[in-house]
Amino acid sequence: MPGSALDRISIAAIADTASDLADQARIAEAAGMDCIWAPELFRSSVTQATWIAAATERVGVGTGIAWAFTRSPFILAVTALDIDEMSGGRFRLGLGAGVKRLNETWHGVEYGRPAPHLRETIEAVRLIMRKAPTGEPIRFAGEYHDIDIKGWIRPHLPAREAVPIYTAAVREGMARMAGDVADGLIGHPMCSLRWLDEVLVANFETGLARSRRERSGFDFIPTVCCAISDDEEAAYEACRRTIAFYATVRTYAPLWEMHGFGDAALEVGSAFRAGDLARMQSLVPDEMVDAYCAAGSLDKVRARVEAVAERGDGVFLSPPTYFIPAEELAGYQQRIIEGFAPARA
Repeated sequence: MPGSALDRISIAAIADTASDLADQARIAEAAGMDCIWAPELFRSSVTQATWIAAATERVGVGTGIAWAFTRSPFILAVTALDIDEMSGGRFRLGLGAGVKRLNETWHGVEYGRPAPHLRETIEAVRLIMRKAPTGEPIRFAGEYHDIDIKGWIRPHLPAREAVPIYTAAVREGMARMAGDVADGLIGHPMCSLRWLDEVLVANFETGLARSRRERSGFDFIPTVCCAISDDEEAAYEACRRTIAFYATVRTYAPLWEMHGFGDAALEVGSAFRAGDLARMQSLVPDEMVDAYCAAGSLDKVRARVEAVAERGDGVFLSPPTYFIPAEELAGYQQRIIEGFAPARA
């Protein structure tokens, strides 16, 4: 895509109250941000995206990331069409698999093999969105979805020809799948430059090549976890807490092992299972923060963001988000908007 990735800054929708979310969205829009992605854990990504779309006029709005397996492809499709219409064609449907435990124990849904499962979900959602205004029968038969819709037509005209579908990816299989079928890929906030090059980019390019798709038609948005502060010790501490949260997830083990932090991650996981939350972040060394995050002064953080931006079409900047007081998190978020606003550059 033309222009610099630094001209297309995405942020997460992170604020305390619904009113704060709307205010933050308007500030981000005025600052020239490219897209606001609504996460899914403490709130629904879908309701947040709808709320943000109603509060803004120009900025892109996306689900970042909606859990794909906890909703049917039909609900995902009509939801995407609704929000795209309500936003005037600004919506991006971001879908992810989540982790096995969350799907099966929180939601009681089948996880299966996540990359093939998500591929099917994307194909089914895209098919339903395409045929919704035509009244044609909709048939999709796969390993995870068996859909047969007859006698249904959506009477509301779509805002545009197609709603773009993005996926999240951490590891090789999901990155290849994104290159196969998705319109774009959002990177995980825990990502080193080496992992970015050797795993994410290498594998989505493999997917694009085997599916005979052009790189120019694929939107890659790598993510950087940014803690901007002149108090570097505080910035490192904030990043340690978020790294500790992700280190408890076994799926991410290869990410830590690539840089020799596998044992540290295992110790964090042991502390978590023992209920020793206070000890978790103390087990994350400064070198681990440097490998996966950008912490410290604006100039220091900007250098890391610029390096990541060289690999992408845009860049997604997220503050550290776990085990951090709401007011502290809000400060990190505000400094991202102020420090990287394209309109103020």
